[in-house]
Amino acid sequence: RLSGALLRRSLATASRHVIIAPVAGFAPLQWAAPRRMATRARSAAGDDEFGDEFDGDYDPMAGFTAAQKRRVMALKEVQSKYDEINVEYQKELATLQSKYETKYAPLYGERSEIVHGKKAVGKFDVEDDGEPDSAIPEFWLTAFSNHDKVAPYLTERDQEVLAYLDDVKSEVLTGEDRGFKLTFCFRENPFFGSKELTKTYVLQPEDEIVPKQFIGCKIDWKEGKDVTVEEVKKRVKGKKGEKGAKAFVTEQVPCDSFFNTFDPPEIPEDPNALADDQMDELQEELTIDFDIGYAIKDNIIPRAVEWFTGEIAPFPEDYDDEEEFADDDVDMPAGRR
Repeated sequence: RLSGALLRRSLATASRHVIIAPVAGFAPLQWAAPRRMATRARSAAGDDEFGDEFDGDYDPMAGFTAAQKRRVMALKEVQSKYDEINVEYQKELATLQSKYETKYAPLYGERSEIVHGKKAVGKFDVEDDGEPDSAIPEFWLTAFSNHDKVAPYLTERDQEVLAYLDDVKSEVLTGEDRGFKLTFCFRENPFFGSKELTKTYVLQPEDEIVPKQFIGCKIDWKEGKDVTVEEVKKRVKGKKGEKGAKAFVTEQVPCDSFFNTFDPPEIPEDPNALADDQMDELQEELTIDFDIGYAIKDNIIPRAVEWFTGEIAPFPEDYDDEEEFADDDVDMPAGRR
């Protein structure tokens, strides 16, 4: 899971346009906002004003006149009609995306052959340098590392694993559980036996970028190769008078890793089961998770070569074109946990 410190750092990189509504049956943010707003209302007015009768319910129309409330309710009826039409639109949009996905597929296949050196290419306007023609090494790792929504969550150990990543595919899901599925294709490697890892994002029916469910997959890590945990030695005391007792024990504890996205956090059916700080942390973690998946689907996969070269990667905010940019000027946040 994400550590508290990492969650705070992640706010600088998390997308601002994504709203998470991960609990089925709840509209976007309804499961989180009411209690938070009520808490703020209590704080602003003072606990004494609410007294013991305060039940934590938030009334968004508190302070409105009766006439205003009626008009707001009429507007909500109009909004509901819009939402019904928008659900139809989102279904048709997913179908259209799926149609064009089949047209993109041959191009992605051709790209994979070029990356792996299986397809001959022209000389173009490039002077020979004496090096033999071969596959492009670490193509997808480099593309990931150049994306500002993905790179902050890649640890050095993650990069060792992703060096074996051969391809990344995206599939549009249609029907009731619409959304998208990412498939990460690996060649044989010393870290796990699976050739493919999958991550699925099921979206709310009325919106293209509001997920309601995250589905990961089990990674069959080989012994001693799990990059989502690290070994920590702890000193232990032997029993009184016991000789030869171990002075240390080794424990495996969770650590930051991109691969934790394949083990998404559990979402409670009842949002009130979480304290406000727990809810905020879960909200942030899910936002980061979706940011990464959406960036891979919508940015990296369609234009992988440009992310590989870095030509469309954004400059750091503190970049000064009058000064030479140095890599050590950028603080790279730790990976996910």
